[in-house]
Amino acid sequence: MNPIALLSRWLDIRPGEMRLVSLSFMGAFCAIAFLILARSLREALYLTSFDVTTLPYITIAVAVLGLPTAGAFTAVMARLEPRAAFRLALVLVSAGLLVLWPLISLSPAAVVAFYLWTALGTLIVTSGFWIVTSEHFALREAKRLFGLIGAGGTLGAMVTGISLRYLTLSFETIELIPLLVGILALLLLFQTLLGKHVQDPTEDLQVGKEEGKASIRQGLSLVWQTPHLRTIALVVFAATIASTLLDYQFKELASSSYATSEELAGFFGLFYGWTGVISLLIQVLLASRFLAVAGVAASLSVLPTILIAGSLAMLFSPVLAVITLVRGADYSLRKSLHRSVLEYLYVPVPSLLRRKTKTFIDSVVDSVAGGAGAIIIFLWVTLGGLPSRYLSIYIIVFSLAFLLLAYRMGQAYMQTLVSRLKEGEAAFADQELVEVGFDGKDLLTTTLTQFDLREQLARSGVVLDSSQFLVPETEQRGKRSSTTMDRITSSDPSVVEKALREADDWDEDHVPVLVRLLARSAYYDRIGQILVQIGEPSLGHLNEVVQDEHADFVIRRRIPRILAEHDHGRADEALLAALSAARFEVRYRSGVALVRRRSTGMATASAGWERIVWTAIDTEVSRERPVWELQKLLDGDEAGIDDFVENRVGLRGELSLEHTFRLLSLVLDPEPVRTAFHGVLLDDAALKGISLEYLETVMPPEILKKLWPFIGDMSEHQRKKSTRSLDDVVFDLSKTGATLFVGADEKAALRAALDGTGKGGKVARRREDGSGKGEEVAEKADSEEADS
Repeated sequence: MNPIALLSRWLDIRPGEMRLVSLSFMGAFCAIAFLILARSLREALYLTSFDVTTLPYITIAVAVLGLPTAGAFTAVMARLEPRAAFRLALVLVSAGLLVLWPLISLSPAAVVAFYLWTALGTLIVTSGFWIVTSEHFALREAKRLFGLIGAGGTLGAMVTGISLRYLTLSFETIELIPLLVGILALLLLFQTLLGKHVQDPTEDLQVGKEEGKASIRQGLSLVWQTPHLRTIALVVFAATIASTLLDYQFKELASSSYATSEELAGFFGLFYGWTGVISLLIQVLLASRFLAVAGVAASLSVLPTILIAGSLAMLFSPVLAVITLVRGADYSLRKSLHRSVLEYLYVPVPSLLRRKTKTFIDSVVDSVAGGAGAIIIFLWVTLGGLPSRYLSIYIIVFSLAFLLLAYRMGQAYMQTLVSRLKEGEAAFADQELVEVGFDGKDLLTTTLTQFDLREQLARSGVVLDSSQFLVPETEQRGKRSSTTMDRITSSDPSVVEKALREADDWDEDHVPVLVRLLARSAYYDRIGQILVQIGEPSLGHLNEVVQDEHADFVIRRRIPRILAEHDHGRADEALLAALSAARFEVRYRSGVALVRRRSTGMATASAGWERIVWTAIDTEVSRERPVWELQKLLDGDEAGIDDFVENRVGLRGELSLEHTFRLLSLVLDPEPVRTAFHGVLLDDAALKGISLEYLETVMPPEILKKLWPFIGDMSEHQRKKSTRSLDDVVFDLSKTGATLFVGADEKAALRAALDGTGKGGKVARRREDGSGKGEEVAEKADSEEADS
């Protein structure tokens, strides 16, 4: 495979995403290119006009002015559509640069104004870009693509940094300012081409519905009240302070090594350029993959670990080479992996809440942290006259706090996923979706048999010999205890019905006969009440029959409902054992019964029942794989696949998925699991993304790996790799216990139907020319009125 194809597979851009990803990539390129160029120019101009010891003053000024700036931008973001607010901000920043450009050479005050304007403008540009970008991607898309989009920013940093090295040889620093305006103009163009974002379907349920009301105070309140945002803010605070202290050490040694502004601008440009190369490699090759494998907490922990190691090295060897390496590692990670994780963490936050708080965190919290770092520098270096190398001690302290916050961020992220699932359930409650109550009585009595499948096969012209649906009776009558026994064994239905209604001497000896009578729907409800009334003595026989693969299937599928009403641990054990039954309908009803027992607080089996359920889930995703694979094979627009097979397998596949999620609700938090099930079925990318992310976080990897091909967001390569050959699917389907495809003719007919060859009709006609008796008997065996 050629390198381009390998790169395409690695980047995993799905069909229909190329335009959006390309525009976002170029937008990130411009946003970070502006950041690098603006920082290089302002630092070069400032350090050649003022002493390096004045840096804390200008840093504090940026932090102070960042408060009203962030407040104003947040208010505009809350009042206007995000793209419109961002475009307005780009125009204002560009206009300010054009006003300051001719004044810089005239007055040092203009240099200070340029420093402040570009510093504040950079905060708005980068924050606004990611706010707008986040509106266009669902959670799973963001996890998969934000690394690539962030690589656009890294590429912008690299190109801008390396170009500065050569631009400063031909132009003076002040002459490069119009280039900043040109970059902003390109960013404005890409944002215009993006189009409108898809509205968050849960936006009506979000906090702060009055869109026009947004302020610094409200931003602080919302951030502090939301554990997820509060942890992000603390992470930003700790990381920024550590980086500010490290940056001062770096600039102090750099300014003492280079005398002119051109030399400094060239050095900074080269530094930012090569760190951009490293960042680009991390973004493209590692960021998304590392985040998917290691998770949020581990991904956030990389940067503070590097800072601790580098600061220890600075304590012992405070030279330009060492600080350049440490600062380079810090800058590369902050602009690649760290930035991707932070931006990804904003995606599960409700969109309106994100608009009201992200700029506050990116601007105010970041600026306050930078100001706090400047105060430490001022007190330690400017007033205290102490060597800057010992600032590394502070860096180590804040990095340790950063590590602790990374761990807490993982917990807060999980809580946010669960919260969003609950919001999503409320938002989509009015959509057309069959209500699946995991503990509903209706599911215990629903007929889930092969009848639908056989009927669809018949419509296709494939008539199967289904006489094997009849199961010989194996129960023997127990000892007759009284006249009641004679009455319930009578051949007269009216006598049996009257006995069931009037008798009150029920005991264990009646249980085998009562269980056989479960085959008749007319007696079902009353017999269930009687068996529950008999209590624990009835459980042994019920357990025996429900697990007997040769017992009457109509009876077996009705027993779980009765076991659901027995408030005894043995009933729970019987249902757990039935989860391993060969017939899907028995397993399905047993899962419903177990959930119902848990919801009503009935007695549970002895310790270790959770392990039994996990084993059942693992077995389920493996056992139902042939049916699910057939459904997966028929999804889409593949030629030659008819609607009949897709519909039939779709029914079975959906029931299998429902059963699996029901079992998951036994061992995980039921409410988010139920919502995740709906999220997988509903045609909404945002809710489905949150659902998949939740499942990926809470499920054991070995089970998730088996389930993911049927519900996950997979690339085309992964999808093809997980799809098996048609012959393998037909072979496995014949072993599922469905008893529909046991003969060679039936297998040939099924394969012909799937393959679109049209050869199934000949087999079907041969079956029709034989006898319809088997079909009639099969219908009787599977119907609600079947008599054992």
